[in-house]
Amino acid sequence: MELMTTIHMLPKSPTINLLMVMCIVWSAGVLFRKIKQPPVLGELLAGIIFGPCLLNIIHPDPTLEVLAELGAFFLMFYAGLETNPFDLQRMGRLSFMVGFGGFIVPFIMGYLVCHFFFATTVVQSMFIGLGLSVTAIAVNARVLNDLCLQRYRVTPVIIGASIVDDVLCFALFSAIIELATVAHFNWMTMGHNLIKVLVFFALTIWIGIHVFPKLSRYFSGRETKGFTFALIMALLFGLMAEVSGLHIIIGAYMAGLFVREGIVDRDLLQKINDRFVSITYGFLGPIFFVSLAFHMNFNIFSDHAGFIALLLLLAVVGKMGGAMIGTYLGKMNHKESMVVACAMNGRGAVELVIASVGIKLGVIDDVLFSILVVIAFLTTLFPPVSLSFLLRKGKKDLQLIDPAGKDC
Repeated sequence: MELMTTIHMLPKSPTINLLMVMCIVWSAGVLFRKIKQPPVLGELLAGIIFGPCLLNIIHPDPTLEVLAELGAFFLMFYAGLETNPFDLQRMGRLSFMVGFGGFIVPFIMGYLVCHFFFATTVVQSMFIGLGLSVTAIAVNARVLNDLCLQRYRVTPVIIGASIVDDVLCFALFSAIIELATVAHFNWMTMGHNLIKVLVFFALTIWIGIHVFPKLSRYFSGRETKGFTFALIMALLFGLMAEVSGLHIIIGAYMAGLFVREGIVDRDLLQKINDRFVSITYGFLGPIFFVSLAFHMNFNIFSDHAGFIALLLLLAVVGKMGGAMIGTYLGKMNHKESMVVACAMNGRGAVELVIASVGIKLGVIDDVLFSILVVIAFLTTLFPPVSLSFLLRKGKKDLQLIDPAGKDC
């Protein structure tokens, strides 16, 4: 108690506040890695416990706000960096069916329930539906690695389907952001916005495939500043997104897609990747996740418990149902279908970034934001827990990719 009093008596210095944030998120990350859970959950929980919601040891200030915005930018750039766009040509019909079904079913369910039963606006309903539909590639990759599933067919299907999910997510997200800036919804506006989104994506893809490789060869040597060049590309694509009326993080994601091994030197790519990992997950990303917790509203648990439970059910059942439709059409067996469906429920950082943009634009309020944070938190726990339960009796029903390979 005396320690808490002493902490609250410290001057409200941005430096002290930032120091406290970094100490707290570092400790939370270490703890959650020990218990084999994504560190993002620990960072969110730390923001809730030590932020204004409970102990009020750390608090929002202009410095944290700027760093948090940079955190969202770097998170989306790194998400693109982890996604190879050329995998979209190689992942096959099965991954596309799983990804499309796993995206569209929870989106439609979430939209219809929110708009027609809870009287949310069209754009709010779309934001919530989108939050229920995304899949986090980083969460899936970590869980699959921890469970030693790299040798099995389910792994490329899950990763490929996650890529499809993210591409659909950001395409629709771009349109929803544009819709959020108009006063009234109409189908003409929706069509116009979708055309703008398609033009933006087509232009960035053309630049990434045809222009970026010609430029990147001049920045692939040891003597050049490859990391700085990657940042320039991210900011350039972000500027293009803003000019198109979209959010800067869409451009950051698209830029990340093209900083790949097939375009730049392998050694340089590894260096760029290492530096972005350090900045994103060691500094700016945790600040972003902690700052999200500052918007939490605990009244939702007493005032909206039924709404939260229903949305959580829609998120899990919709994602599993949509993904399993794809797996059955692709003739996967029941065990494989369950593994894929459970893994696709990991949402993590992507849903939180979407929610943060929604609250910044004023599309959703603190209540809806808090509900989306709770759903992101609980559904990110779902894949490791459910897959561990499913695989407790072994992996004998899972089809191997390389029978001669070694388990981890």
